[in-house]
Amino acid sequence: MYKGYGFDLEGTSVDGEAARHNGHLAAAADFGLIIPLEEAYTKIRHFIGGPDEKVCEDIRNLLEVKVRNRVTVDQILERDRFHYERLFAEMPIEPRPGFISFCRAAQEMSIKIAIGSLTSKKQAMTLLDRSGLTKIFDRQHIVLREDVVNIKPAPDVWLKTAEVMGISPKDQLVFEDSPRGVQAAITAGSKAVGMPVIIRGSTVGALVDAGVSRLFFDWREINYLALAFMDEHVGK
Repeated sequence: MYKGYGFDLEGTSVDGEAARHNGHLAAAADFGLIIPLEEAYTKIRHFIGGPDEKVCEDIRNLLEVKVRNRVTVDQILERDRFHYERLFAEMPIEPRPGFISFCRAAQEMSIKIAIGSLTSKKQAMTLLDRSGLTKIFDRQHIVLREDVVNIKPAPDVWLKTAEVMGISPKDQLVFEDSPRGVQAAITAGSKAVGMPVIIRGSTVGALVDAGVSRLFFDWREINYLALAFMDEHVGK
């Protein structure tokens, strides 16, 4: 039995990806890049899981040369944040179905829980407050962008969640929706479970390739016994 669970925030735990993704597409459109959502999943390398700086760098690389030479990543990032905040303010923010029940069941089994996210403190705390997750996660068990030096796929965030829970990374099971997050967990010494929010062949396959030990598509379908006795890699 694992002693602690580490949860990525956006996508994995909270259903707010529409604002993030549509914000990226709107920012790209501001600079002349019109790209459908389905194409963005494959053409924008960091589209799922971010961070925003890398997404905007990807967008800049896709711009026409004459536009790219006049535009900086910071300019795209400014528009990206503008659109995200506009869309975020308009949409309901809720945990993914079954997530709160899963967390409470874990706590009843004396399994510690923590959030590990590279979302900035301001945005993350708004997500946590509006979704009601601040009621079940202690603030000291919430690790955000400002709390680590290196971003995923570096292991910093998952090493930190294990630290704040007072456990070894090998006793931590991480739940992620992005390949870079999975890679970060494995590098930290933890096993990872894939919880994709975008259910399509390429996104699910990327999680398998990254090394997840299990894949689930809904928090309500998780078998606790399966979590306790997992193979090394679902793709083996």
